Amino acid sequence: MLDLFQPTPAKSESHLPRVQVQRHSRRFSVPVLDVPILVDLLAGGVRYPCHLWDVSQNGACLLLRSRVQPGQSVLVRIHAPCGKETVDLEARLMWIDQVMGAYYSGVEFSQPLDLSTTFLGVLIRNYETLNRSPNLVA
Repeated sequence: MLDLFQPTPAKSESHLPRVQVQRHSRRFSVPVLDVPILVDLLAGGVRYPCHLWDVSQNGACLLLRSRVQPGQSVLVRIHAPCGKETVDLEARLMWIDQVMGAYYSGVEFSQPLDLSTTFLGVLIRNYETLNRSPNLVA
């Protein structure tokens, strides 16, 4: 699924301020290459389809195809890779970075997410069981 995000030359957005915040919770990468996790980012009445890049109980990093304005309140709808389960989270779009033809965006959830009560917890546990390290260095 990541082939949707083919690199294309684009203008640098290095002039945009990047918010540097100390992480409050452990982040987990998701098995993007094995199991793409689709996400709908709903901002200002517009739906932005994207992929989950990493997740913590306080927020997530999303991989988008188009730019979304940081600072706004959004709804993040994470779709289970199999089945119809979704996780809906109110969030604030904190930052966005353009890397070639894709956009990485950080969202901070309004309320902490208990990963163990969702399909995300199952994916993380299964990844750890396979002796893969889903942890990202902050």
